[in-house]
Amino acid sequence: MDQTTKLLPDIDELRIEKLRREEFDRLDAINFTLFNEKRVINRTDHTDLVLLSACIRDIIIGFKVGYGKKNGVFYSAKGGVLPDYRRKGVAKKLLDEMMSQAALLGYSKFVYDTFPNHHPGMLVLGLSRGFRVMEACWNPQYNDFQITLSASLNGME
Repeated sequence: MDQTTKLLPDIDELRIEKLRREEFDRLDAINFTLFNEKRVINRTDHTDLVLLSACIRDIIIGFKVGYGKKNGVFYSAKGGVLPDYRRKGVAKKLLDEMMSQAALLGYSKFVYDTFPNHHPGMLVLGLSRGFRVMEACWNPQYNDFQITLSASLNGME
């Protein structure tokens, strides 16, 4: 085996875990690694806060955070997957589980924002999963377009 080959844990061992609000700090390290910032989201007192981690063994390789908004809308606020585990279905599994959790909580619509020049995979994932573009605008903070995607949760359980 080549010395540069990394021995990564097997993706077949992936499990998605729902974290309790008290476990929010378990996402701090991966959030900092992925986004180079301490803030995961602005507030943790949202209605129906859902925290998901994607783990292999005891290593968090991805996460997703979302919460309820008004009018039956569930908003996926932030998430990401470590670079070595991208394009392996981890983000899809996190998205599917968050949508399932939102449907179980009674929400009818699922929404998230993405910045396609920074995270092109999230736009592709959303469109491939049946999401529709609801809004697009320039975000000077990220120096990128902010694309809002939406999907119906009707019929999900």
